[in-house]
Amino acid sequence: MLLESILTVLIINAIGLIWGYTQQSDKATDLFYSLSFIALTGVLWLTKADSLMHHLLLGMILLWGFRLGSYLFKRIHAIGKDDRFDEMRKHFIRFASFWTIQALSVLILSIPIIIIFQKATIKFGPIHLLGVAIWALGLSIETIADQQKFAFRQNSANDGQFIQTGLWKQLQHPNYFGEILCWLGIFICAIPSLENWEWLAIISPIWITFLLIFVSGIPLLKKASNKKYGSLKSYQTYQKNTPLLIPFVY
Repeated sequence: MLLESILTVLIINAIGLIWGYTQQSDKATDLFYSLSFIALTGVLWLTKADSLMHHLLLGMILLWGFRLGSYLFKRIHAIGKDDRFDEMRKHFIRFASFWTIQALSVLILSIPIIIIFQKATIKFGPIHLLGVAIWALGLSIETIADQQKFAFRQNSANDGQFIQTGLWKQLQHPNYFGEILCWLGIFICAIPSLENWEWLAIISPIWITFLLIFVSGIPLLKKASNKKYGSLKSYQTYQKNTPLLIPFVY
């Protein structure tokens, strides 16, 4: 089951790499990312699903994956291209490195999912309910934040402005906060099943937090936003007074 999971993710991302490089396009990159989770969970579910938690987890990943994939697919077609890949996609090794890291990230984030599906007849309890609730809260926050920002950008009256309304008034990156909650919720769902070394599954929410804060999320957006809006007094005030990622904490 573990081997099938790894092979599924590697094959999907290898196809994504070949397509992206030959087409010199990043319009399907995020689709392959979401599809990796959907396919991995689907393979596990078809192999072994005999508990309510197994069925719930499949539904959670399907809902999260289709929501995120469809939104990012719509966004990339609206803006035309992802500037992050302008130089990278021209060089196969650099481009392949990105897809390799993406595949590894999918597998790291999926550790709790893999562990849950390795356990037979899971008795659904309060901890599972808590995990599902946190996941649902995260998905709601992420969905609302993404839609608010997309609508803001589609309004020509907002050209040259940055969003600071709705959830974006409370946090600089509410969509990332929602994403972290989603993976934290999935990890919590795995807690009743964890034994010994399996507690390493906590790396899943830690990994997504690390990526968003230090690697592919906030640093890239902050660099682009500073370039666009750094001279605006309102933007400087917004950055100074608005929590970056976690309400009242950070």
